Amino acid sequence: MPENHFDKAARFAAQLEPPEFLAWLLDRPATALGFAGWLDTRGIPFPGEPDRVGDTVARLTPPDGSGPPWALAIEFQIDPDPLMFGRLLGYLSQLWTRLKPDPERGSRFNVGAAVVNLTGAGSASREMRLPGTPVGTHLAVAERNLAGENADHAIGRIEAGASGRSVLPWLPLMAGGGEGTIIERWKRLAEQEPSSRRRSELGGLALVFAEAAGCRENWELGLKGWNVRESAVVNGWKAEARAEARAETQVEERAAAVLAVLEAKFGTVPADLAGAVRATADLARLQQWIALAARADTRDGFRAAAGV
Repeated sequence: MPENHFDKAARFAAQLEPPEFLAWLLDRPATALGFAGWLDTRGIPFPGEPDRVGDTVARLTPPDGSGPPWALAIEFQIDPDPLMFGRLLGYLSQLWTRLKPDPERGSRFNVGAAVVNLTGAGSASREMRLPGTPVGTHLAVAERNLAGENADHAIGRIEAGASGRSVLPWLPLMAGGGEGTIIERWKRLAEQEPSSRRRSELGGLALVFAEAAGCRENWELGLKGWNVRESAVVNGWKAEARAEARAETQVEERAAAVLAVLEAKFGTVPADLAGAVRATADLARLQQWIALAARADTRDGFRAAAGV
């Protein structure tokens, strides 16, 4: 499934100030986490998303030297995925077997996961026990359901210096995040950011997340005259999302055209053949199949010519 601009905005927001973000995500002082950079996991696709680069796997080296370094996989969801537990198990398994913290024989990362749900409430953690046996499986995930968090409390922590300004983009997703008083306090904090580019990024991300939370109109009104604009990177994500949506629509339309021709000529299309046609994402191939369906004398003749 292609990433939408909410996914991409979340990943970008996490990388603005990683130690600050991780301190907020895990509710621990940044100094206790030992963030040592983002791991290169381009060769390890997340289950179900083979084309996506996992660029938010943090390397954490506990400052007290307690045990091996950690590879912490951080996932963002616009809507909670009920299969996230299984998908994380698969991903963490690959991280543990394929990624090494150093060249030493037998060296392995400790692995773990955190999930941020932009809307709704997820439940990715599981503990399973087979009664009367030592058999069990336990995955403890640090999970934040932003819709259930309080924007007033969160912005108060930023004002008090307990959280960094990089938490500002996430506020619209929290309960009360669309209120005018929250937006005014948000602006006062964002104006303290010395970099104009970073201020623009904070504002652009806040507008994206306000869209996800259904309060974008309030934020647009509240930021009017604040000289905020969505950054080029945010607009680029939206353009990509629109292009992907158009491509998906074209694929669906051409697959429907293939099936319509087959049904008109040969009657009901068998489920396996219909499934094979709908599973094809290659526009050129689908266009070719429309012509093959029109020329075919039999359904089996179409199958042979199309290779399905």
